[in-house]
Amino acid sequence: MSRKNKFTIALLSTSHLVMDSYSSFLYQLLPMMAMRLNLTPAQAGLLPPTLTIASSLLQPVYGIISDKYLKRSMAVFGPLIAAVFLSMLGTATSLPMLVALVVIGGIGVGMFHPQGAALVSKAALEDGRTDNQGFVMSVFSSSGTVGYALGPILVAAVVGSYGLSKSWYTMIWGVVFWIVLFRFCPSLEIKKKAAGAPRMTEILRSVWVPLTLLYFAVVLRSAVSVSVQTYLPFSLHKAGMSDTEISWVLGGFLFFGGVGGFFGGTLADKLGARRVTFVAMLIASPLLFASFSTEGMKSYALLMAAGTALNLPIPISVVMAQRLVPGGASTVSALVMGFAWGAGALMTPLTGLLSERFGFTQALMVLAILPLASAALLWKYPKDDVHARTHLREALATD
Repeated sequence: MSRKNKFTIALLSTSHLVMDSYSSFLYQLLPMMAMRLNLTPAQAGLLPPTLTIASSLLQPVYGIISDKYLKRSMAVFGPLIAAVFLSMLGTATSLPMLVALVVIGGIGVGMFHPQGAALVSKAALEDGRTDNQGFVMSVFSSSGTVGYALGPILVAAVVGSYGLSKSWYTMIWGVVFWIVLFRFCPSLEIKKKAAGAPRMTEILRSVWVPLTLLYFAVVLRSAVSVSVQTYLPFSLHKAGMSDTEISWVLGGFLFFGGVGGFFGGTLADKLGARRVTFVAMLIASPLLFASFSTEGMKSYALLMAAGTALNLPIPISVVMAQRLVPGGASTVSALVMGFAWGAGALMTPLTGLLSERFGFTQALMVLAILPLASAALLWKYPKDDVHARTHLREALATD
């Protein structure tokens, strides 16, 4: 791989890390904001889906625009918008103001992901290689997850030192790195549709069965992940843990999720994407259930292991989608990274209703079943993805 492509991957992966650190601020600040604004658990549970709708459900729209028109604008300006508005969550003095900050900041997050993933995929494949695509995407994806894990720790440190209303101090590192991104971010080539080439709708129709299976598998996995991130802090707070201690537990869950994502791509390159994702979902369910059934360090260790298994398929899912539709990298990346994640997050208020009736821990134990349902869908996914690799090589050869 050329030095230029390595630099591009490093730049965008670091951008992913910095930006996603802001996207997890809400989960750490939510118990404090709920107390300040007198929010019920159900009201608080509406905020993560709001963030997810803005950042995830709209990603296919961003992806289509990226594939057809914009060369780099979304990858460049998305992180700036996210840094400015999500850093200001602690300044909200009312629920409408908090919602507005969440929505605008979420739009910034959503703008970056499909175009960032497409730029990374382009850099990985530019030398004509397809055997390291999973590894490169895992670097990009896990960088975001590591940033996501660092977010609660960073904002807790700032808020603990200066107060909740000074959360905007965290804007500094995002703006500083944005200057670097603005200067060096490359552009996508906007290709004109060749004469006789199939339309995107025709391509999607030809792979709708495996793409649908993959989509709903990601939805179920995402529902569990977002619900744990949302309600675990409430459960730990109820157990008497301090905000700093909660930030470390939540950060650990997210960090080990990043570790899983990093190794997931490499394992997929060696063992097969469908196989690795299927096994990860089988393992995640009992680990989650065991974690919520125990207490103390044993519970936390099981939670970290569950986070690893639960997030291991994130980069793999993106690669699986891109191999099915190599000519629409931004669009299908948005579908499985954003739209599916957002649909899963819409189940969070249901978890909130369960928690009001049965308690936070019991509600999370119910959700621990969903990874098994995800595995069942993946069992039906085509076992041999050699045809997808061949399709990808043919697409590269005709570009």
